[in-house]
Amino acid sequence: MSRIFVHIGARQGSKGVKNKNIKILNKKPLIAWSIIQAKKIKNIYKIVINSDSNKILNISKNHGADILIKRPKKLSNAKLSKFLVWKHSVNFLKKKYNLSNSDLFLDLDCTCPLREIKDIKKIISSFYQKKKKKIKFDGIISITEPKKNPYFNLLEKKPNNFLKICKKTKKPIVARQDAPKVYEHVASIYALKPEFILKKNYLLSGRILGYFVNSLTSWDIDTLYDFKIIKILFKNKKN
Repeated sequence: MSRIFVHIGARQGSKGVKNKNIKILNKKPLIAWSIIQAKKIKNIYKIVINSDSNKILNISKNHGADILIKRPKKLSNAKLSKFLVWKHSVNFLKKKYNLSNSDLFLDLDCTCPLREIKDIKKIISSFYQKKKKKIKFDGIISITEPKKNPYFNLLEKKPNNFLKICKKTKKPIVARQDAPKVYEHVASIYALKPEFILKKNYLLSGRILGYFVNSLTSWDIDTLYDFKIIKILFKNKKN
């Protein structure tokens, strides 16, 4: 029988926002809101926290987390891929809780607190529907409408420092509406097969499908400016 493991990763420290993952948002530590969301989803088997900080692990336990995984220092670097942290957690869960490919590894990024419960539920539902139909895929991630398009208004520098468009087409695109459709990867919800995480080292090296979310709810905290905006928006949040 399939089980849903909700995974939340939270590293201590942050260059953009000091102690970001436990910074207080509406009277609770930031990470607590992802745990609260997870507890509102039916049929969740375990809520898993992976962190290099005992303080974060203790805060998470006090807010209802079931499994606490202490990550090693080598996985605590700011430049390290999130995928390697997933791999660490999957190996732990496979050993301690018999995690198998029939289970769902559902990662909720704690820096995206405006995420909506309905979107988490729909991604879970879509994941199981596709498995039932025997569609070959490795996971589903949240995506949204981007603010910029690499075919139209995203630029990079040439060796001589002059600017050029990121993705060149045979005929220059002069209107945004004519540019090929692109999507922004939202670091919010990831529904993944455990075996995919173990076999690969990069998210988009697999057969990954997208689930569209509202651009407002996809706001991620990277800077103090982001945090201030989210603090205002959070007051009007319904879940």
